[in-house]
Amino acid sequence: MNKKTDDLNSPKSDPKEEKRKIIRAEINLNTFTSSAIAINQLNGDDLDEVTIMREMADSARLVKTNNLGEIEGMLMTQAKTLEYFFYKNLRELRNLRMINQIQAIADLALSAQNQSRKTLIALAELKHPRRTTFIKQQNNAVNQQVNNEIPAFLATKKEEKEIKSTNELLEMKKHEQWMDTTTQGTPIKIDSSMETMESVNWRNNP
Repeated sequence: MNKKTDDLNSPKSDPKEEKRKIIRAEINLNTFTSSAIAINQLNGDDLDEVTIMREMADSARLVKTNNLGEIEGMLMTQAKTLEYFFYKNLRELRNLRMINQIQAIADLALSAQNQSRKTLIALAELKHPRRTTFIKQQNNAVNQQVNNEIPAFLATKKEEKEIKSTNELLEMKKHEQWMDTTTQGTPIKIDSSMETMESVNWRNNP
């Protein structure tokens, strides 16, 4: 009786969720397997593919738990390797005499230097993520739709121009006072007697 009650109280597994888990497991397994085979072939089939798969699974597990120490070490190692490649090509330049050879080796050295710089930038952003800033604007115009919170790095020149023109109105409110403090004056009454003039006879009135 107690066993039947426990079976009724136990949460039922969702068939769709179980299927998703199986699919995710198959995708991860195929990814690790393909990577392990590729690494083994690059090393002349001298490595154990099962061990490689296990190491990759451990690395993925660390990333899921926000442990990025391995990634940081990998990026630093790559940056140092590219730095070595840069200096190695620089040393080879002194033994070259042909212009085309000098140009080719110099391009390789500068390319390695650039890739090393990008790797270090990626490492710095990983350790110190940058915060996304947003541009907030006030809709001072009439019948104009404004999209607030446009990311600064996505704002185009046209949007920046619209923001500037919107904020540069003739009347600007400052400290709850309008800069244009003049009020509308009363209309000037027209003198009706000056509306028309009598004709003057210059002969009779010299």
